Amino acid sequence: MVLLSARSLNQIRLEKYVISPLPKNIIMNGNVENYDDFVVHIQQAWKTFRTNCKNITVAMPQKSVNMQFITISSESDNSVEEQVMLELNQTEDDDNLSYDYQELPTHNSNTELLLVSSKREDVDRLMDAFTDAGITPTQMDVDIIAVMNSYISWINENNPALADKTVAIFDISQNETRAIFMRSGLLVYKQEINLGYEQMVQLMRRDYQLTEEEAWDMFYSANKRSDYIPAIAQPFQNQLIQEIQRTLQFYFTASGMDNDSNIEQIMIFGYNSNDAQGLAAKVQEQTQIPTQQINPVDLAELNPKMNINQDQFLQDSNLLTVPFGLAVRGL
Repeated sequence: MVLLSARSLNQIRLEKYVISPLPKNIIMNGNVENYDDFVVHIQQAWKTFRTNCKNITVAMPQKSVNMQFITISSESDNSVEEQVMLELNQTEDDDNLSYDYQELPTHNSNTELLLVSSKREDVDRLMDAFTDAGITPTQMDVDIIAVMNSYISWINENNPALADKTVAIFDISQNETRAIFMRSGLLVYKQEINLGYEQMVQLMRRDYQLTEEEAWDMFYSANKRSDYIPAIAQPFQNQLIQEIQRTLQFYFTASGMDNDSNIEQIMIFGYNSNDAQGLAAKVQEQTQIPTQQINPVDLAELNPKMNINQDQFLQDSNLLTVPFGLAVRGL
């Protein structure tokens, strides 16, 4: 959970945040498998968060939604809503779907839409969980769009020249890495990579003979064992670099190497802690594409009342890309 305030989009302040790891088997493949325990953990995190903020955005997992881009010709007689309903009816009865769409900027007379839909029962189940936990969301988004919001916020502030370029983002999370290719602020290609923090934790369990809980505690801690980098971090980084190279090849194959497919920069989100230094240089060496490791939440000024240890915040900020992107939307 992340709480932001802002005088303007260039003056964002991180007021507070809470990271509350969920025990295994509560969320499986993006679905809530243990509803009651899920509600209890949200309640506990919300009590720790202690905020009166009413502008609350929550995220659906990408795996639970269908995202599609629609082009409506300027010569079409259909309205935007009519075209959306036609698209939805091709997949499922629209009475069983929750959906939303957004018109996208375009350089021609056609209308471009991003349409996101999900089974109504999945949306209702998640909304019920937050309601039962005492939270009333005002809007719902998708985790991958939250990552895109984080990226857009970062380039607008730090590198506006990238706004119209093609950029590859690799966002590392607990169970997976989201590969997101964007051009002019729009999604052009995405892929899920089955590699995340869980693999690092399992390496720690195996090499250090730790329990699951002990391994996660070490992962979240800024203090690691002296051999952590060669034993845990480097093998993970080597695997990540291989997956990045493989995903780039998929992207180039899918794009047909058109003139706009050249990637101006690779950005790695969610892995910018002390033990990850040097990763960007390794990726750049292997791909020959300029690479940066970024935590978008670093855009925000820290509320001094939080009194945060900088090493611990560097570790924590790896986990805040999605909630930061959700909170930015509410500003």
